[in-house]
Amino acid sequence: MLPLNALGPTGPSFDQPLEMLEACHDKIRRFCDQLEKLPGYVAEHGVNEAVVNTVEAVVRYFDIAGPQHHQDEEDELFPLLWQKVPAALPRLEQLQAEHGYLLSRWVAIREDLWALRNGDAAAISRIDIVDFVRLYREHAAMEEKWLFPLAAASLSEEEMRAAGKHMAARRQG
Repeated sequence: MLPLNALGPTGPSFDQPLEMLEACHDKIRRFCDQLEKLPGYVAEHGVNEAVVNTVEAVVRYFDIAGPQHHQDEEDELFPLLWQKVPAALPRLEQLQAEHGYLLSRWVAIREDLWALRNGDAAAISRIDIVDFVRLYREHAAMEEKWLFPLAAASLSEEEMRAAGKHMAARRQG
């Protein structure tokens, strides 16, 4: 019932940093879908292998890939956009603040997920999950509607290539 399945075919490479960031949003949405299903599934089936596998995959993603994704945006896109589009500063600051808030919401549910993974079916809070999922979906939608188009319109091919190289190097270091 909860298998994550493959997250689709191989996505864009770091040669296409905006497309890579958007593909990350697709993965985030898939993991959010899994989180949303988790309380109902546990209520019906208890903690089983599917729950353990789902929790491990979700925790791994939001512990590693989620922070890397935010760092990519904050280190590669935000500074360039601050320079090129000064009027964007308030929205960029808002997105950066949301990254911090999303991390705090993640920390609030991570330990509960780990307790669930270890057999404590009562550990999971549907309210905390719904809040985290809603916030992440809204945040990703704003970036896709505003940030990525602004970056595509404002940054040169050279700047985008350099951003992609930095993103790739960060994952190798």
